[in-house]
Amino acid sequence: MNASTHFIIIFLLVSLNLRMSFSAADPLLVSLMRDLGLGISSSGLFGLLPVMALGIAAPLGARLVAWVRPGNLIIYAMLAAVAGVVWRSYGGIPGLFGGTIIIGLGLGIAGSVILGVVRQVEKAHLPTLMSAYTACVSLGTAIGSGAANPVAHWLGGWQLGLLFWGLPLLVAAALWSGLALQSRNPHTQQHTLKAPILPLLRKRAAIMVSFYYLFRVASAWLLIVWLAALLRRRGLAADEAGGVLALATICQIPFALAASALTRWLGGMGRLMTLATLAAIAACWGLLIAPLTLWVLFAPLLGFGMGSIFALGMTLIATTEPDEAGTIALSGLAQGVGFIGGGLLAWAAGLSLSLPQPDLWLATLYTLLALCGLCFGLQCTKRPVR
Repeated sequence: MNASTHFIIIFLLVSLNLRMSFSAADPLLVSLMRDLGLGISSSGLFGLLPVMALGIAAPLGARLVAWVRPGNLIIYAMLAAVAGVVWRSYGGIPGLFGGTIIIGLGLGIAGSVILGVVRQVEKAHLPTLMSAYTACVSLGTAIGSGAANPVAHWLGGWQLGLLFWGLPLLVAAALWSGLALQSRNPHTQQHTLKAPILPLLRKRAAIMVSFYYLFRVASAWLLIVWLAALLRRRGLAADEAGGVLALATICQIPFALAASALTRWLGGMGRLMTLATLAAIAACWGLLIAPLTLWVLFAPLLGFGMGSIFALGMTLIATTEPDEAGTIALSGLAQGVGFIGGGLLAWAAGLSLSLPQPDLWLATLYTLLALCGLCFGLQCTKRPVR
């Protein structure tokens, strides 16, 4: 196995772990609320914590590479996430919230910095690798959500069930350590970097990418939080309502993998971005307005739209700046603005769902957020990929 293939395999294994330990907690929330005495308001805050922590971590990673070289920083960040998993499992309510924050900071730093490393060492294959990155993140999310309850049942409770997800993180950290600590490996950065974010605020392309990412997160998070509940309110059984999001998440994976090929086939990122956004909007309206029996048709369509949009967003972050330091800085800016701003925007939009006809409100708000993202995204595509 050559060095390039070795690097790509380990990069994808790390990517697989960037959301898995987060998504494993959500299916166990009922057990957590019962055993720890959490109220509805506390559980709502727990659901918002991951996206906020990821938003804080991304720009923090851009600062830390000035003191720790990127390859080592990814190791330390993933080990911090493992410590957060342990604390979340056995720290009671303080550990549940504090551990979740640490997991988010660790995985957010790792996810932000690793894009710059890939930009440096695999420049020729960036669009394809960003498609694969998106697919791995989606697959990890699906694995965590789908396996959380069976793993907890097999291990005898939610504490060991949550602790289990530190194991794949440890494996990924160990594999990356073997790569990053090879002093002569050409696929590792041997020096610290200056990756300032403030200069990017004077660059139109960086601002457009950041706003595209903001509206991508806001629209996706709005559906993730509210769609299943509204489907149940329309009369869909609980298992089927959860199955809609599960099927959409699973369908993101092949479409994310195909995003690079679809871009070439359609003749440009802008065309795929437009098609994917319109498909996601149509799927949202179909799930909330059309007969419930058609959800098996609209969920894969939603997966196509969201998977493609996510993959294109990562490609824009990885290709807009000309070097590793610039990519880490842009990753910090775009993901910081995206996760914090997008999370808050989705939360604010969700307040309107207490009004009459919440189905129409959700579909309308999702459409507005998605179209805003498309407007900014199309501005990003009016430049050559570096």
